[in-house]
Amino acid sequence: MPNFKNKIYRLNEFIDIVKNKQERSGQYNPLYHYAIYAEEVEVTSNLVIYVGEPVEVSDSDEEIYPEYAVAHNMWYFCSDENIQDVVDLAISQYSQVSTEQLITALDYYLEHDDFMDF
Repeated sequence: MPNFKNKIYRLNEFIDIVKNKQERSGQYNPLYHYAIYAEEVEVTSNLVIYVGEPVEVSDSDEEIYPEYAVAHNMWYFCSDENIQDVVDLAISQYSQVSTEQLITALDYYLEHDDFMDF
């Protein structure tokens, strides 16, 4: 089991993990799929997030969230693909991109469903 999942982070901490590709497998491995859940709506570097299993859908189309997210009133923030795509594209456009700029780019993506240019 990957050691980055089922843990609490500040958004800036996890952005650094994504930036360094520490939450990815070299080959396809479903154990590395994750979703991010948050306590607050406002996207800031200190946003408390939970990195856990993706939302599952039951046979009756009911969404099933990880127990920790439910118990702590967290909402779905984004998928692994969302955060990886935002971070990877920003780095490919500007190799010196800061963590704060990546947080801004993620916020922009989540709000506009579009990538921010660097």
